[in-house]
Amino acid sequence: MANWRDQILNHFQPKISRLTLVADPDGLLTEEGMVSAIRQRGFDLIPFEDPIAFRFAYESQYRSAWDRGENTDLVVVLRSTEQQLSKVPFDLLKAGRQLTFALHHLFPKLSYPVLYDLDRAYLDAVAEAYETYDGDQLTERETKDFVLMHCYGIVPKLIRTPVELLKMLLSLHARQVRLPDFLSQYLLESLTKDLTFATWPLAEILPSRESFLRFLQDEWVLYLSSIGGLGKQCRVPFHHEDIRVYIESFFLDGSLKPVEHEDFGSLPAWARPGVLHDAKADAVRRFRALWQRFESEVPKADSSYRDWQQAAQRWAELVVLRWKWDEALAAADRLAWTDLQSSLEDAFAQWMLQRYGTLHNLPYNKQPVMVHQIPRFLAVERARKKLAKIALVVLDGLAFDQWLVLRESLESTDPALRFQEATAFAWVPTLTSISRQSIFAGEPPLYFPDSFETTSKERFHWQRFWEDQGLQRSGVELVTNLDGPSDSRLEVALANSRLSVLGVVWNKVDDIMHGMQMQTAGMHNQVRLWSLQGHFHQLLRRLQQEGFVIYLTSDHGNVAATGIGDPREGVLVETRGKRARVYDRPEFREEVLAKFPGSIRWPNFGLPPTRHALLAGDLKAFTNDGYEIVAHGGIAIEEVIVPFVSIMREDK
Repeated sequence: MANWRDQILNHFQPKISRLTLVADPDGLLTEEGMVSAIRQRGFDLIPFEDPIAFRFAYESQYRSAWDRGENTDLVVVLRSTEQQLSKVPFDLLKAGRQLTFALHHLFPKLSYPVLYDLDRAYLDAVAEAYETYDGDQLTERETKDFVLMHCYGIVPKLIRTPVELLKMLLSLHARQVRLPDFLSQYLLESLTKDLTFATWPLAEILPSRESFLRFLQDEWVLYLSSIGGLGKQCRVPFHHEDIRVYIESFFLDGSLKPVEHEDFGSLPAWARPGVLHDAKADAVRRFRALWQRFESEVPKADSSYRDWQQAAQRWAELVVLRWKWDEALAAADRLAWTDLQSSLEDAFAQWMLQRYGTLHNLPYNKQPVMVHQIPRFLAVERARKKLAKIALVVLDGLAFDQWLVLRESLESTDPALRFQEATAFAWVPTLTSISRQSIFAGEPPLYFPDSFETTSKERFHWQRFWEDQGLQRSGVELVTNLDGPSDSRLEVALANSRLSVLGVVWNKVDDIMHGMQMQTAGMHNQVRLWSLQGHFHQLLRRLQQEGFVIYLTSDHGNVAATGIGDPREGVLVETRGKRARVYDRPEFREEVLAKFPGSIRWPNFGLPPTRHALLAGDLKAFTNDGYEIVAHGGIAIEEVIVPFVSIMREDK
């Protein structure tokens, strides 16, 4: 069987039709590789979700150009079912060809419900295994076994010992792979039949990486106390050679925390990374080991966006260590660090130019890929989990490494807090008026050209989005420019007995950044000092006491940069970010590009057609030549990939 994408891509040949209407009930065209392949063939995808938003995009980007006799990319309009396709406006039905794609056409011998709930990223593995399968139609249960084995490397009936169980769990959670709920439940039913695992909290540690890591942390303490026959025996066979390598990796990347142990010298070498000994020496050793691993795993130009998200999180761990222990590093380490960061940013910039334009079409129901999808994800979560109150806290300008600094402080202040961490891509240029506004609008910047340079319409966007989800406007509040947990506007919002959805914007980190003269180390120190004052923790406690499920994100991050000069000609958006300039005429952009040839002519991904962005290249900024600042606006990995965190409490 040919690659499953080829069966679909055969319908998308150059110049075949400038308008195609597709019924795509299984989201096949929104799989990352498919989106990229279709785009490379000169087609744009426009999901038909909101008729008004769709009509605006279609008319402004394509129809008006066609009427003028101009050529554009070919357009693919997506609907979820054939029935919905028939409800597309008549002028589109008349002008376009119609196609339908579905999973049961591609894999007729597999159970459709199982494949439907599977992350589309695993369809390659399904297709590879299906190509050699020549048996009968598989039942739902048999398809689950097929998927577990070929997509996740799990054969439930072979897991019979603690070592086999741990290897499976460690492999899943080390790769940050979350089984779909239906597969997790199926596997749980199989494992709980075995009395060997009767004392294991499988219902918690199988689906949740955070619960699994807490379990390992507790078991590690028991393991150390049991050495020499002291203390309670732990369930985890840490000493097994197949387990050790994973445990060392978890301590290395900060997923597990070293603990105190009075007899460090008696421990085997493999166990020592998990024990506090010499703080400085331990940190430097961890930094170098993490660095070595990171260099070997930097994603490439054709890597998945998920690979870059994981790289951003690992990089953030490195950045925190680098600047926390700066005085302990050798001069050679500092020089090599500069080279590492430069090569990383170059690789990420190349990927962004090739793949960023496909991200806004990716599914968001299980996890938002871009920041404008966050409210859409929250709406799905609210309905699925029947949440009475939900709050989105936007810490303007918070980079992921700064989130790690903030998290460390929160954990030390309140051990009952639990964090489920993920990331999302900011909109480029990574400016507040663009990326933060997209969060509250739930739309790409293309859809708010009239407020592109301001944040004054965020409240209107936020309330309109939730009204579209069926909420009353009186149940939706947005508090911007928060002055602290006792802000009177927050008190007024919380006093609203009808309040269901709350948005909060706190500019503290962004304010710190724009006054920063000590670059990354200074940012970390100031964020740490602010968090130790307890104001952010007080906000979280207040929201939790009011019954809110809390999510945290940021509109953009920031990065240390060096000035290359300050162009002002024709600037439409004057920003303190310093890493981007946006012009209302392309010739203005070209004029500045000629003066600053290292800059990047940014494609108009998701932007209004009347805006033309120029980004400072490398780690440079449009400010006084040689001046060192912390800034945003560009496409450094620290600016683009921002935290998206669920914050909970686990009071015992």
